[in-house]
Amino acid sequence: MRWIAVFVLVLVHVALIAAGDALPAALTPAIAGTLYLPLWPLSALGIPVFSPAESGGWASPSLLGWLCFVALWSLLWWLVVALVMRVRS
Repeated sequence: MRWIAVFVLVLVHVALIAAGDALPAALTPAIAGTLYLPLWPLSALGIPVFSPAESGGWASPSLLGWLCFVALWSLLWWLVVALVMRVRS
């Protein structure tokens, strides 16, 4: 049950990122931050988490970047679900 909840939360998170242009302008920076902020330290360590940037634009995450994003947020959502389940019992 816990893994299903984590999977759904990660899917909703990815869907919010995919729908970034359709979201209100006030939410877009916060949602983009959940993608870019965890990847910047990895990029600073030399891990290629960003694709080559187009001139003047934001670099999109590479495949490794997306895998790191999913791994990190899966862990964080798992911790949230575990905490909620512990508090509920």
